[in-house]
Amino acid sequence: MAKASHRGSCHCKAVRYEVEIDLTKGTERCNCSICWKARAWFAIVQEEDFKLLTSPDAMGEYRWVPEGKSEPFLTYRFCKHCGVRIHAAGDQASLGGKFYALHVPTLDDAHQDELAAAPLKFNDNLHGRPDRTPEDTRLL
Repeated sequence: MAKASHRGSCHCKAVRYEVEIDLTKGTERCNCSICWKARAWFAIVQEEDFKLLTSPDAMGEYRWVPEGKSEPFLTYRFCKHCGVRIHAAGDQASLGGKFYALHVPTLDDAHQDELAAAPLKFNDNLHGRPDRTPEDTRLL
């Protein structure tokens, strides 16, 4: 399947976006401390496939430096009004350069069947093994 155009937003609609995304390429869940607490479910999209439709001033940001690292890997962006996380942004060659880890539940017009059919990968980042599935995925 090819990329499809979707629109998304936070809960209060202060942050809205358009994205070109191919959900058949998969979505991900992670067990690192921030993803665990936020119950993150994301899909990677390239920078050129994401367009913010509202002012970036409506968004706050959080930069987390993982233990043992000297700088943040991702910058998390969320609505300043309702608190819903929209995406995390990063830059990594293995992911195609600049990318967004788009929070899948913020897609407004993706059909439930399309989301349920998207392959789901689990990452064991809690133990520094992003290439492996955690032993227990029941609560991810």
